[in-house]
Amino acid sequence: MRKVTSLSILLIALALFVAACGGSDSDSSSAEKPTVAAGSVAAVGSQQLTQAEFDSLYDSAVKQGVANGQTAPEKGSAEETTLKQQVLQSLVQNAEIAQEATAKKIKVDPKKVDADLEAFKLQCCENKPAKYQKYLKDQGLTEAQLMAQFELRQQAQGLYDDVTKGVKVTAEEAQKHYDENKQASYATAQSRKVAHILLDVAPKGKGTDADCVKAAEVLKEVEANPKDWKALVKKYSADPGSKDTGGEYTITDDENWDADFRKGAFDLANTGDITDPPVQSQFGCHIIKALGPITPATFTAFDEVKQQIIDELTQAKKNEVATKWFEGVQKSYESKTAFAKGYSMPPTQTTSTATTTG
Repeated sequence: MRKVTSLSILLIALALFVAACGGSDSDSSSAEKPTVAAGSVAAVGSQQLTQAEFDSLYDSAVKQGVANGQTAPEKGSAEETTLKQQVLQSLVQNAEIAQEATAKKIKVDPKKVDADLEAFKLQCCENKPAKYQKYLKDQGLTEAQLMAQFELRQQAQGLYDDVTKGVKVTAEEAQKHYDENKQASYATAQSRKVAHILLDVAPKGKGTDADCVKAAEVLKEVEANPKDWKALVKKYSADPGSKDTGGEYTITDDENWDADFRKGAFDLANTGDITDPPVQSQFGCHIIKALGPITPATFTAFDEVKQQIIDELTQAKKNEVATKWFEGVQKSYESKTAFAKGYSMPPTQTTSTATTTG
């Protein structure tokens, strides 16, 4: 009745910024393009992104994809190019976050890094050393890479907190949101207790005229023997979920129930009334009986959801502010980022390419 590719754990798509959340406090419009050192794939501000860390991260991304049932990209394929661009984008974004955190004097707490690592071991590997080592091997990771991720996550959280510290939502804004969304979000739909007999002849699982021809025959039997309702349900109903309980349901006037079935049930004027003719739906044809009156829709009072609304709107506002901030950061780093020959960001990025020196 009721109706990629996988990137390594270190490929922080910056959950706190890109998905939940750059510009920079400094004006970089006249910044000099950095030089990409030998053995590096890119330079971001003062930081060189080495070939070794790029290769390690790419290898981890491929292994994670394979571990998740995906095929490793073929050499020279478009899939390989895309994955390499994603890996480089992640490294660039991580470098931007780390440098912005340093500029804002956001500290990393080593004790929290250790705690995060222990929590991760428990989550992934039940704190079993052998299982943990196998996990690292299968994913192409090292413990140092994991710890670097946890450090970066702290920095990202610190930036997020700093950027959004002044964001607030008033009770008036919460009331306005409630009023605008009262019907859609804070209403409990009207309901009714009903019982039905579902007729579903060939083809099974689909409502057809043949179902309603059979239902009309059964309806005559129901009208002739009203006290035998439960026995007739058991004898004729094709609904396995209710045929042994007299066909009973408490239905709500919402999309959890088939629209035709719902309309037939709520159109019955009085308790004891039965649909005549039977109601055709996507499941077959129904003889529906009202077992009680309609219980009207109700609304959750504003005071009961006020704090929940404030929390949700505050989070949404923070995410919007943080996203805009990080977009500015990325823009400010375009003039401070250079790539080695053959390396580039995904097509949406516009930073220029420089040739490796040496």
